[in-house]
Amino acid sequence: MMLLRNFIIIILSSVIFMSCSEDSINNNVNTPPDTTLSQNNFRYPYNLNSFWYYTTRNFITNLRPDSLNVYFTTDTTIGYGGAVFTKDTIINNDTLKLLRNSHSNSGHSHTTLEFYRQSDSGLIRIAYYSDGINFGPYRTAGNLIFSVNGKGFKSLNDLTGNYKNDLPSGDTTLFFDDPPVKVLKYPLSVNTEWTLINYGTTRISKKYTGFETVSLPAGNFHCLKIQRNVYYNSSAPDTNYFYFDYFAKEGMIKRDLLLKDILVSNTNGDPIGYIDVKEEAFLNLYILP
Repeated sequence: MMLLRNFIIIILSSVIFMSCSEDSINNNVNTPPDTTLSQNNFRYPYNLNSFWYYTTRNFITNLRPDSLNVYFTTDTTIGYGGAVFTKDTIINNDTLKLLRNSHSNSGHSHTTLEFYRQSDSGLIRIAYYSDGINFGPYRTAGNLIFSVNGKGFKSLNDLTGNYKNDLPSGDTTLFFDDPPVKVLKYPLSVNTEWTLINYGTTRISKKYTGFETVSLPAGNFHCLKIQRNVYYNSSAPDTNYFYFDYFAKEGMIKRDLLLKDILVSNTNGDPIGYIDVKEEAFLNLYILP
């Protein structure tokens, strides 16, 4: 509780400071389209104390039949979070930066810690540890099971976390990505696709689909749109899965996730209907030292 209270104080202090120092903090600034992202020397903002404050929204939509409404206390959950590069560290003789992400959603607060290396080939995650799933929806839906492609989950939090590869773990154990995960691939070239994670039966890839301008509370951004696809023992991606990240020269600024036709079953395993789940995250303000 004290961590959350301190986090809120930091956010409010950032907003107050923003009005006094527009050179260091950008908010509600119209950023015209430029060619920064398409240049071969683009790198993700990687300086210490680079900070992004964002909002998340999670929706349950398209309930079939309508009687499923009785199982959900709300169809929308709103959360707030902040991500910051806090320090340099050395792990296994590798110099990395720690990205600390604190998020609060419907009274649940959690922190994710990730260790990154940036090189000429891309932004790479090397290791992580966490006490919660980042960006996940927290809901009370009774004793239900949510199934996609034959795999069942006991909460929508677990379901969306699985699809985003946000895996819950204890905050005292360091987990290494094996192999390391290439989050961004340089240079940024439209139609470039690469494997993010390969579990054998399931493969997750990323693809640069194009450039576009996005308007958000933090301003207008010229973005690269990145599609994430999931393949289940098939050469064709899952058609019920829609996941897009938007990156600008200012860093990540938006995320959209839609999971369609999720089977809902009771504890006896009897199907009782279908739902769609949507999640969005967007930037409110940022600090780039």
